[in-house]
Amino acid sequence: MPIQILRTLANVLSGRGARTAAGAALVTDGLVGIDVPFGRKRTGIFGSLVVLAVGLLFVGLGWWWHGQHQPYPAGTSTTATVTRITSSRDSDGRTMYSRVLTFTTSDNRQVEFTEPEQSSKRPALRSTATVSYLPQDPGSARVIPETDWLPYGIIAMGALATAVGGVVFLVRLVTLIAGICLLASAARRNRRV
Repeated sequence: MPIQILRTLANVLSGRGARTAAGAALVTDGLVGIDVPFGRKRTGIFGSLVVLAVGLLFVGLGWWWHGQHQPYPAGTSTTATVTRITSSRDSDGRTMYSRVLTFTTSDNRQVEFTEPEQSSKRPALRSTATVSYLPQDPGSARVIPETDWLPYGIIAMGALATAVGGVVFLVRLVTLIAGICLLASAARRNRRV
């Protein structure tokens, strides 16, 4: 028993215990993060991967949404007129409006479709919008907005989250590697004694 106490004291004095404790703390911080005083939360490598994945999801969603507001590559563009307005209530009880647009195809067929996007602002009757449609399927028409800021905003938020997740991942990876190196160093020193 006294020999073990002496070995433990020798380990502490030689730095093995400190290396082991520091290495274990770095590995823990790298994997799951260690919360620091005063409520600051730190995420580990797994949390950074979640942030990275969510960021990439938002970039993809924004890119897809932006694509839904572009003319069809093999389609035709024309001007449509708002002929009716439909209304509904959202979950908060607010009135939401959708435009019913009418346009004439290149072969003189009248097509009417309801825009899938809704707004709390009532659109004006007889206002116009640019639409794109496939000649073989005019019912596939979609509105091509003059400005398309919302998808770009979603892409920007996703890119920011992706960048933050990527930086945190790299920092946590370095922390994890440093912790493993300290633990390995302490283990090698322990074998020598």
